[in-house]
Amino acid sequence: MTDPTTLDIWNPGWPDPFRPTVGADDEYADLVDALREVQEAVTRSRPTPEAAAEAAAALRVVARRMREFEVDEDEQIAGKRWETPGKAHSLAPVLHIDTVTDTAATGRVTVGRFHSGRYAMNGGVTPLIFDELLARLANSAGRPWGRTAYLNVSFRALAPLHTELTVTAELVRQEGRKRFLRGAMYHGDVLVADVEGLWVELKPEQTQNISKDLEGRER
Repeated sequence: MTDPTTLDIWNPGWPDPFRPTVGADDEYADLVDALREVQEAVTRSRPTPEAAAEAAAALRVVARRMREFEVDEDEQIAGKRWETPGKAHSLAPVLHIDTVTDTAATGRVTVGRFHSGRYAMNGGVTPLIFDELLARLANSAGRPWGRTAYLNVSFRALAPLHTELTVTAELVRQEGRKRFLRGAMYHGDVLVADVEGLWVELKPEQTQNISKDLEGRER
């Protein structure tokens, strides 16, 4: 067991160093891996009503246990483990980042049935992957924080499940507060999808937490 007080992973911040990812072997990484296993297992299953009820009860026990440690978004760990594939976030597929420069990046991703859209990767998942890599590139190299203004994704071929896909990103140009990027996704030599995107540097008043007063309303 590791001592949480000695690890930066227990107090990550918003600044993203955006470097190639490395593996993680700690308790929080294991927790997120277990959550991903549950997502995939539930997707692949056809349980009996009794088994479904039993699993739901067990998951709600976990949810209550985690709720004891709830913090605000600035203090949470999920989505801010910058050095690990997937950033300790279970929504999007796990993206391994291989190369990074000030203007380009490459990565790899493999999806299972949790992200399937009938025998191939769900079309809505592709923009998630592009937004992850392109946004991190757009906001790297000391550039002020910007948000996605648009993603124009063109689908060229089916993206198979359980198969490694390569993802690329490139900063094309910057015009004032606007940053234009493009990217592509490949299965081997086959172009699966490509994308053009725009990120806009935020004004100070746009960096505030607009959701703070709504926290907890869904529970």
